[in-house]
Amino acid sequence: MAFRDIVGHQRPITWLQTAVTTNHLGHAYLFHGEPTIGKRLTAIALAQYLHCEAPQGAPTPDACSLCRSCHQIAQTTHPDCLLIQPEDPQKQNPRITIDQIRDIEHLVIYRPLVGSHKVCLIDPADSMTQEAANALLKTLEDPPDHCLFLLISSRPEPLLPTIRSRCITLRFSPLPASSIYEFLKNQTDMEDTDAKLIAAFSEGRLGSALSCDLTELKVKLRQYWALLFGEHTASASRVMDMSESLVKSNQVQEAIHWFWAGLRDLLLLTLDHSLAPALYTEQETALRQLAQHMTPFSILPLIHELNQLERGQQRNFNMQIGLEQFFFHLHDQLGLSLSQELV
Repeated sequence: MAFRDIVGHQRPITWLQTAVTTNHLGHAYLFHGEPTIGKRLTAIALAQYLHCEAPQGAPTPDACSLCRSCHQIAQTTHPDCLLIQPEDPQKQNPRITIDQIRDIEHLVIYRPLVGSHKVCLIDPADSMTQEAANALLKTLEDPPDHCLFLLISSRPEPLLPTIRSRCITLRFSPLPASSIYEFLKNQTDMEDTDAKLIAAFSEGRLGSALSCDLTELKVKLRQYWALLFGEHTASASRVMDMSESLVKSNQVQEAIHWFWAGLRDLLLLTLDHSLAPALYTEQETALRQLAQHMTPFSILPLIHELNQLERGQQRNFNMQIGLEQFFFHLHDQLGLSLSQELV
């Protein structure tokens, strides 16, 4: 994966290319941004360029992607590169341990065998335990000249402030939906409407677009549309049963995401009837009917309530009651009446 193969992110890539060609490469970088957005691919491309046996020079410095070193880095088998990630990523809360960070010591004591740097890639850096983070900090305080640390994180806030302060921070922004759409159209045999749907769903994350199961996506859209505006919320007792079911099945986070997307599509149509829904395209007719009876001022409080619910998951918040209140407020705004079946 060379720089030229990465979609978007020209600003951080140009920054890194310039730093290498002018001999101003730092000893530690923190790549942060949304998940599956291209941070790790960029880190791998940088490592390949530093070790490439036939690098491409100015005006666009890059790796060849064909030599032995480039292949070894792509396969994480290069002797001068170390990838540190949670040992068991399938766990509910995977962690990087202090023993893994100590492996860095064996990497940095020797000078690089092939390229100019020993490269240590830590992904995700925010999954380090407190002991692991403290051990890494000691190395970052006095790093060898030939070492490069690349920390990758979608949530940089949990990282120790002392670690963040010792890294050059590069933010990776979401790609425009049009860029993802063009990539899907040019690189896959996807239908035009499906490419637009996945581009909207991915929210600027190319990795999410490429791994998206189109059939499953459409099923979820129908499922959560029914939960948001369907018969499941026709009575108070059903609202309570549905809220309890979402909590017990650990689907609250997913439900909030899809409810938010539905309200966003509805909000856009109330603002401009010439627009089309981004995600709920199959429900466009129903959305337009709802938009005729609602205003942005009636939808925005509901979106705000979903945002509060999402934040409440990080605290000791009763999510079932929160969901029930959201559905009751939704029906108030829709002008619907819930039959009182509280038994």
